[in-house]
Amino acid sequence: MSKNKKPAPKNGKPQQSVKKNTGGAPKPQNPSSAASQWTSGSKRNKNNLGAIALGFVGLIVVLAVLIFVLTKVGEKQATPAASAQPLVLTSYDSSKQPTLGKADSDIKIVEFGDFKCPDCKIWSETVLPELQTKYLDTNEASFQFADYPFLADDSKLLALGGQALYEQNPEYFWPYYKAVYAKQDTNKVRESWITEDYIVNLVKESVPDADIEKFTKDLKDKTYQAAVDADVKAGDDSKITGTPTIFVNDKKVDNPTLANVEAAIEAAKTVN
Repeated sequence: MSKNKKPAPKNGKPQQSVKKNTGGAPKPQNPSSAASQWTSGSKRNKNNLGAIALGFVGLIVVLAVLIFVLTKVGEKQATPAASAQPLVLTSYDSSKQPTLGKADSDIKIVEFGDFKCPDCKIWSETVLPELQTKYLDTNEASFQFADYPFLADDSKLLALGGQALYEQNPEYFWPYYKAVYAKQDTNKVRESWITEDYIVNLVKESVPDADIEKFTKDLKDKTYQAAVDADVKAGDDSKITGTPTIFVNDKKVDNPTLANVEAAIEAAKTVN
Protein backbone atom coordinates (compact mmCIF):
# COMPACT_ATOMS: atom_id res chain seq x y z
CA MET A 1 0.00 0.00 0.00
CA SER A 2 1.30 3.46 -0.82
CA LYS A 3 2.56 5.42 2.18
CA ASN A 4 0.60 8.55 1.29
CA LYS A 5 -2.80 6.75 1.01
CA LYS A 6 -5.38 8.00 3.51
CA PRO A 7 -6.87 5.50 6.04
CA ALA A 8 -10.57 4.57 5.85
CA PRO A 9 -12.90 6.81 7.95
CA LYS A 10 -14.26 5.51 11.26
CA ASN A 11 -17.81 5.02 9.93
CA GLY A 12 -16.54 2.13 7.77
CA LYS A 13 -17.26 3.70 4.42
CA PRO A 14 -14.48 3.57 1.87
CA GLN A 15 -12.61 6.79 1.18
CA GLN A 16 -13.26 8.06 -2.32
CA SER A 17 -10.02 8.28 -4.30
CA VAL A 18 -9.21 11.37 -6.28
CA LYS A 19 -6.37 9.68 -8.10
CA LYS A 20 -6.82 9.62 -11.88
CA ASN A 21 -7.84 6.34 -13.48
CA THR A 22 -4.79 4.83 -15.19
CA GLY A 23 -6.80 2.27 -17.11
CA GLY A 24 -6.35 -0.64 -14.69
CA ALA A 25 -8.33 -1.78 -11.64
CA PRO A 26 -7.29 -0.08 -8.34
CA LYS A 27 -5.43 -2.19 -5.80
CA PRO A 28 -7.59 -3.47 -2.88
CA GLN A 29 -7.18 -2.10 0.66
CA ASN A 30 -5.15 -3.91 3.28
CA PRO A 31 -6.89 -7.27 4.08
CA SER A 32 -6.90 -6.33 7.79
CA SER A 33 -9.00 -3.26 7.12
CA ALA A 34 -12.68 -3.38 8.20
CA ALA A 35 -13.81 -2.11 4.81
CA SER A 36 -12.65 -2.77 1.23
CA GLN A 37 -13.25 -1.16 -2.12
CA TRP A 38 -13.76 -4.65 -3.66
CA THR A 39 -15.59 -6.88 -1.16
CA SER A 40 -16.98 -6.89 2.38
CA GLY A 41 -18.46 -9.33 4.85
CA SER A 42 -19.95 -12.67 3.71
CA LYS A 43 -19.91 -11.62 0.06
CA ARG A 44 -16.13 -11.52 0.19
CA ASN A 45 -15.97 -15.03 1.70
CA LYS A 46 -18.24 -16.44 -1.00
CA ASN A 47 -16.19 -14.81 -3.71
CA ASN A 48 -13.02 -16.21 -2.20
CA LEU A 49 -14.45 -19.72 -2.30
CA GLY A 50 -15.56 -19.18 -5.91
CA ALA A 51 -12.12 -17.91 -6.85
CA ILE A 52 -10.48 -20.98 -5.32
CA ALA A 53 -12.85 -23.28 -7.20
CA LEU A 54 -12.24 -21.46 -10.47
CA GLY A 55 -8.51 -21.55 -9.88
CA PHE A 56 -8.61 -25.32 -9.30
CA VAL A 57 -10.61 -25.85 -12.51
CA GLY A 58 -8.22 -23.59 -14.39
CA LEU A 59 -5.22 -25.57 -13.14
CA ILE A 60 -6.78 -28.81 -14.37
CA VAL A 61 -7.43 -27.26 -17.79
CA VAL A 62 -3.85 -25.94 -18.03
CA LEU A 63 -2.41 -29.35 -17.12
CA ALA A 64 -4.61 -31.07 -19.70
CA VAL A 65 -3.53 -28.63 -22.42
CA LEU A 66 0.13 -29.02 -21.44
CA ILE A 67 -0.07 -32.83 -21.64
CA PHE A 68 -1.77 -32.61 -25.05
CA VAL A 69 0.87 -30.20 -26.44
CA LEU A 70 3.80 -32.28 -25.14
CA THR A 71 2.28 -35.42 -26.65
CA LYS A 72 1.92 -33.75 -30.07
CA VAL A 73 5.47 -32.39 -29.94
CA GLY A 74 6.75 -35.88 -29.17
CA GLU A 75 4.83 -37.27 -32.13
CA LYS A 76 6.25 -34.61 -34.47
CA GLN A 77 9.80 -35.33 -33.33
CA ALA A 78 9.43 -39.06 -33.76
CA THR A 79 7.74 -39.03 -37.16
CA PRO A 80 10.67 -37.76 -39.33
CA ALA A 81 13.11 -40.27 -37.84
CA ALA A 82 10.70 -43.12 -38.36
CA SER A 83 9.82 -42.14 -41.93
CA ALA A 84 13.26 -40.91 -43.09
CA GLN A 85 13.98 -42.11 -46.60
CA PRO A 86 17.22 -41.91 -48.62
CA LEU A 87 17.41 -39.18 -51.25
CA VAL A 88 16.73 -40.39 -54.76
CA LEU A 89 17.95 -39.12 -58.11
CA THR A 90 15.24 -37.07 -59.81
CA SER A 91 14.86 -35.35 -63.22
CA TYR A 92 18.12 -36.85 -64.42
CA ASP A 93 18.68 -37.75 -68.09
CA SER A 94 21.32 -40.48 -68.18
CA SER A 95 21.33 -40.59 -72.00
CA LYS A 96 23.27 -37.30 -72.25
CA GLN A 97 26.09 -37.73 -69.74
CA PRO A 98 29.81 -38.57 -69.94
CA THR A 99 30.04 -42.27 -69.12
CA LEU A 100 32.72 -44.75 -68.06
CA GLY A 101 32.03 -48.48 -68.25
CA LYS A 102 29.10 -50.19 -69.90
CA ALA A 103 26.26 -47.67 -70.20
CA ASP A 104 23.52 -50.29 -69.83
CA SER A 105 25.04 -52.00 -66.79
CA ASP A 106 22.65 -53.00 -64.03
CA ILE A 107 24.60 -50.87 -61.55
CA LYS A 108 24.74 -47.15 -62.31
CA ILE A 109 26.95 -44.74 -60.34
CA VAL A 110 26.42 -41.00 -60.75
CA GLU A 111 28.58 -38.21 -59.35
CA PHE A 112 27.38 -34.62 -59.05
CA GLY A 113 30.53 -32.53 -58.87
CA ASP A 114 32.03 -29.06 -59.06
CA PHE A 115 35.42 -28.85 -60.78
CA LYS A 116 36.59 -26.39 -58.11
CA CYS A 117 35.58 -28.63 -55.20
CA PRO A 118 38.61 -30.00 -53.27
CA ASP A 119 36.63 -33.02 -52.03
CA CYS A 120 35.64 -33.81 -55.62
CA LYS A 121 39.32 -33.76 -56.58
CA ILE A 122 40.17 -36.19 -53.76
CA TRP A 123 37.23 -38.45 -54.63
CA SER A 124 38.12 -38.52 -58.33
CA GLU A 125 41.76 -39.35 -57.62
CA THR A 126 41.28 -41.93 -54.87
CA VAL A 127 37.82 -43.53 -54.93
CA LEU A 128 37.01 -43.49 -58.65
CA PRO A 129 40.17 -45.36 -59.77
CA GLU A 130 39.35 -48.17 -57.33
CA LEU A 131 35.77 -48.35 -58.58
CA GLN A 132 36.98 -48.34 -62.17
CA THR A 133 39.28 -51.30 -61.61
CA LYS A 134 36.75 -53.36 -59.70
CA TYR A 135 33.43 -52.48 -61.37
CA LEU A 136 33.75 -50.29 -64.47
CA ASP A 137 36.47 -52.14 -66.37
CA THR A 138 34.63 -55.41 -65.70
CA ASN A 139 31.35 -53.93 -67.01
CA GLU A 140 29.60 -54.61 -63.71
CA ALA A 141 28.76 -50.93 -63.35
CA SER A 142 28.80 -47.62 -65.20
CA PHE A 143 29.87 -44.23 -63.94
CA GLN A 144 28.54 -40.84 -65.03
CA PHE A 145 29.51 -37.28 -64.14
CA ALA A 146 26.92 -34.52 -63.79
CA ASP A 147 27.75 -30.84 -63.32
CA TYR A 148 26.78 -29.05 -60.13
CA PRO A 149 28.80 -25.81 -60.29
CA PHE A 150 28.07 -23.67 -57.23
CA LEU A 151 31.32 -22.71 -55.51
CA ALA A 152 32.20 -19.72 -57.73
CA ASP A 153 31.31 -18.13 -61.07
CA ASP A 154 34.23 -19.82 -62.82
CA SER A 155 32.88 -23.19 -61.70
CA LYS A 156 30.22 -22.63 -64.35
CA LEU A 157 32.87 -21.84 -66.95
CA LEU A 158 34.67 -25.11 -66.21
CA ALA A 159 31.37 -26.98 -66.49
CA LEU A 160 30.71 -25.39 -69.89
CA GLY A 161 34.18 -26.46 -71.03
CA GLY A 162 33.55 -30.06 -70.12
CA GLN A 163 30.16 -30.05 -71.82
CA ALA A 164 31.56 -28.50 -75.00
CA LEU A 165 34.21 -31.24 -75.23
CA TYR A 166 31.65 -33.97 -74.55
CA GLU A 167 29.46 -32.66 -77.38
CA GLN A 168 32.46 -32.76 -79.75
CA ASN A 169 33.39 -36.28 -78.74
CA PRO A 170 32.35 -38.10 -75.54
CA GLU A 171 35.89 -39.49 -75.23
CA TYR A 172 37.31 -35.96 -74.95
CA PHE A 173 35.60 -35.35 -71.64
CA TRP A 174 37.62 -37.68 -69.41
CA PRO A 175 41.13 -36.28 -70.13
CA TYR A 176 39.65 -32.86 -69.38
CA TYR A 177 38.07 -34.19 -66.15
CA LYS A 178 41.44 -35.43 -64.94
CA ALA A 179 43.39 -32.35 -66.07
CA VAL A 180 41.06 -29.86 -64.39
CA TYR A 181 41.33 -31.66 -61.05
CA ALA A 182 45.10 -32.11 -61.41
CA LYS A 183 45.55 -28.32 -61.79
CA GLN A 184 42.97 -27.34 -59.19
CA ASP A 185 44.10 -24.58 -56.80
CA THR A 186 42.60 -25.41 -53.41
CA ASN A 187 43.59 -21.98 -52.08
CA LYS A 188 41.23 -20.25 -54.51
CA VAL A 189 38.09 -22.32 -54.14
CA ARG A 190 35.77 -19.33 -53.68
CA GLU A 191 37.68 -16.97 -55.96
CA SER A 192 36.85 -16.53 -59.64
CA TRP A 193 40.24 -16.71 -61.32
CA ILE A 194 39.76 -19.19 -64.17
CA THR A 195 39.37 -17.55 -67.60
CA GLU A 196 38.36 -18.75 -71.04
CA ASP A 197 42.00 -18.54 -72.12
CA TYR A 198 43.04 -20.72 -69.18
CA ILE A 199 40.54 -23.41 -70.19
CA VAL A 200 41.46 -23.24 -73.88
CA ASN A 201 45.14 -23.73 -73.03
CA LEU A 202 44.24 -26.59 -70.69
CA VAL A 203 42.32 -28.30 -73.52
CA LYS A 204 45.22 -27.81 -75.92
CA GLU A 205 47.47 -29.65 -73.45
CA SER A 206 45.13 -32.41 -72.30
CA VAL A 207 42.96 -33.02 -75.40
CA PRO A 208 45.23 -32.32 -78.38
CA ASP A 209 42.84 -33.92 -80.89
CA ALA A 210 39.98 -31.55 -80.04
CA ASP A 211 38.85 -28.91 -82.52
CA ILE A 212 40.19 -25.92 -80.60
CA GLU A 213 38.54 -23.34 -82.81
CA LYS A 214 35.12 -24.87 -82.34
CA PHE A 215 35.74 -25.42 -78.63
CA THR A 216 36.78 -21.79 -78.14
CA LYS A 217 33.65 -20.54 -79.89
CA ASP A 218 31.35 -22.91 -77.97
CA LEU A 219 32.92 -21.84 -74.68
CA LYS A 220 32.61 -18.13 -75.48
CA ASP A 221 29.03 -18.43 -76.76
CA LYS A 222 27.97 -20.72 -73.90
CA THR A 223 26.54 -23.02 -76.55
CA TYR A 224 25.74 -25.83 -74.12
CA GLN A 225 24.49 -23.81 -71.18
CA ALA A 226 21.13 -25.61 -71.31
CA ALA A 227 22.82 -28.98 -70.75
CA VAL A 228 24.67 -27.66 -67.68
CA ASP A 229 21.46 -26.09 -66.39
CA ALA A 230 19.68 -29.44 -66.78
CA ASP A 231 22.30 -31.09 -64.55
CA VAL A 232 21.92 -28.37 -61.94
CA LYS A 233 18.14 -28.75 -61.98
CA ALA A 234 18.47 -32.50 -61.51
CA GLY A 235 20.75 -31.87 -58.54
CA ASP A 236 18.34 -29.37 -57.02
CA ASP A 237 15.36 -31.67 -57.61
CA SER A 238 17.32 -34.46 -55.94
CA LYS A 239 17.92 -32.18 -52.94
CA ILE A 240 21.69 -32.41 -52.98
CA THR A 241 23.46 -29.98 -50.66
CA GLY A 242 27.08 -30.23 -51.75
CA THR A 243 29.69 -32.04 -53.81
CA PRO A 244 30.64 -34.70 -54.44
CA THR A 245 27.21 -36.29 -54.14
CA ILE A 246 27.13 -39.92 -55.25
CA PHE A 247 24.11 -41.97 -56.27
CA VAL A 248 24.07 -45.73 -56.84
CA ASN A 249 21.01 -46.85 -58.78
CA ASP A 250 19.34 -43.53 -58.04
CA LYS A 251 19.88 -43.71 -54.26
CA LYS A 252 22.20 -41.24 -52.53
CA VAL A 253 25.24 -42.70 -50.76
CA ASP A 254 25.84 -40.92 -47.48
CA ASN A 255 29.51 -40.13 -46.86
CA PRO A 256 30.69 -41.63 -50.19
CA THR A 257 33.91 -43.28 -49.10
CA LEU A 258 35.15 -46.24 -51.12
CA ALA A 259 33.75 -48.64 -48.52
CA ASN A 260 30.33 -46.98 -48.48
CA VAL A 261 30.05 -46.82 -52.27
CA GLU A 262 31.09 -50.46 -52.59
CA ALA A 263 28.52 -51.41 -49.95
CA ALA A 264 25.84 -49.59 -51.96
CA ILE A 265 26.93 -51.38 -55.13
CA GLU A 266 26.84 -54.79 -53.48
CA ALA A 267 23.40 -54.02 -52.01
CA ALA A 268 22.16 -52.99 -55.46
CA LYS A 269 23.38 -56.31 -56.86
CA THR A 270 21.12 -58.24 -54.54
CA VAL A 271 18.12 -56.26 -55.81
CA ASN A 272 19.01 -56.85 -59.46
